[in-house]
Amino acid sequence: MTNTYTLARIQHAVELATTLSRSWFRGHSKIYGELTPRIFRQEYEHELYRELRPEAEFSVIENFKRKAPAVKSELPKNEDHISWLYLMQHYGAPTRLLDWTKSVLVGLYFAVSHHHSEDGELWALYPEALNKHNGYFGLPLPSCEILRYLAAEPSHNNPQKLAEEIGLKKIPQYPHAVDPPLHFPRMVAQLSAFTIHPRPKPSQTIPEVITAETNLVRYIIPAGCKRKFLSDLSALGITKMTLFQDLDSLSHDIIQDHNIIGYSPPKPPRWK
Repeated sequence: MTNTYTLARIQHAVELATTLSRSWFRGHSKIYGELTPRIFRQEYEHELYRELRPEAEFSVIENFKRKAPAVKSELPKNEDHISWLYLMQHYGAPTRLLDWTKSVLVGLYFAVSHHHSEDGELWALYPEALNKHNGYFGLPLPSCEILRYLAAEPSHNNPQKLAEEIGLKKIPQYPHAVDPPLHFPRMVAQLSAFTIHPRPKPSQTIPEVITAETNLVRYIIPAGCKRKFLSDLSALGITKMTLFQDLDSLSHDIIQDHNIIGYSPPKPPRWK
């Protein structure tokens, strides 16, 4: 069972970041209690396909590959499966990747930026502890066999043969943490990282596999604290504009600034 606590002050987030300095963070604006990539969420598959279908993931990937050349000229090679997943994730297509960030403040922003009447949650994961469950120590290079297998799996109809072709003795059963190349400015701004997941099976999801609170912990963000967190994060330079870097985000931040009725500079803090 995942260890769960309450986080109610920005100082708690700073302490969390400095204590778990090598952890990755993920914020949800609602309480989900799970870490499931979008393509595997039952409500998504049910809405789009009316039933859970194993081939749904393959269909989404192939459809994206087929139509992407119409709107973008520089695209990965067809067999570069992981780069296609990075590209799809960046543009909002459902994939087997799950977004993480190396910044607790960025993770906290995503936990408090929406659904202000509901509690949010912030997860902290030590990524190297996750990879040990696949027999891998550290974070993978692009040539890592486990990463290559998990990225190619949706496009292959024979998992055992794929594993043999890649040089794996057994099929990876667990999610794997990936420190990706930073292809897009947004990934740099958000200090992006990912976990890549096989189709979820009982006892093989991240909260079931990682049980030590030093490696996985969840914090509940009370609804009543969300607006104060947003204000504090803005003061620390974490806004929609700094994270998404587009004109829509700039407009959003300007509107937020104009919601502040009045401001008088307080006395600065002093330390001896």
